[in-house]
Amino acid sequence: MRRTATLALLVLAAACGKKETASPSGDAAAPASALAPATWNGLASRFTNSAGAPAGEAVIVDAKDGVLLRLRVEGLAPGWHGTHIHMVGTCEDAGAGFKASGAHFDPENHEHGLENAAGSERGDLPNIHAGADGTATAEFFRANLHLKPSEAAASENGPYPLLDDDGFAIIIHANPDDHVTQPIGGAGDRVACAAFKG
Repeated sequence: MRRTATLALLVLAAACGKKETASPSGDAAAPASALAPATWNGLASRFTNSAGAPAGEAVIVDAKDGVLLRLRVEGLAPGWHGTHIHMVGTCEDAGAGFKASGAHFDPENHEHGLENAAGSERGDLPNIHAGADGTATAEFFRANLHLKPSEAAASENGPYPLLDDDGFAIIIHANPDDHVTQPIGGAGDRVACAAFKG
C-alpha cells in the first residue's frame, strides 16, 4: 500500500512539474499538442465554442505547396460540419457567433466552394464529421496556402500568407458545406473557432 501511494505521488508530482508552453507568438513555434508530430514546426491553437468554453485544438504547419492542418473538435452535433479558414485571428466574440473573424480567407476574390467550376476561395476546406459523441478529428492538406511570408512560399503559393497583421481563424459551422452554394455552402452558424496569430 505504501509503495503504491508513493508511486502515485511521484507520478502526480511529475505531471504537475511539466512546463507549460505559451501560445506561439512572433516566429512560428513547434505546436505543444498531442495532435502534432514532433517534426511539425508550425502553430497550435485551441477551439472555443459559442458559449465561450474550450472545445478542442488545431495545429497547422507549412508543407510543400500548401499547409497541413490537424484538428480535434468536441461538443458538435453528430454529423458533417463545414470548416473554413477565416480572415481575422480572433474568437473573442463567441456570444455574437464569431463574426469578428471576418469572411473566408479569399485574397483573390473568388467564389466559394471546392466544387465550384469557377474556382474556390483559399480558405475553403473539406467538411469534418463528428461521431455520436460529438467529437471530430481530421487532417487536411490545403494547397496554395502558406503561414508566413517568404520568397520561396510566394513563388509556390502566391503572395498571400495566412499570418498577416491580424492572423487568421479556423471556423467550424453547424451544418455541412455543399461546396457550391454562395456564400458559404449552406454551412450555417459558426459554432467553434480557433484563432492564430504570428
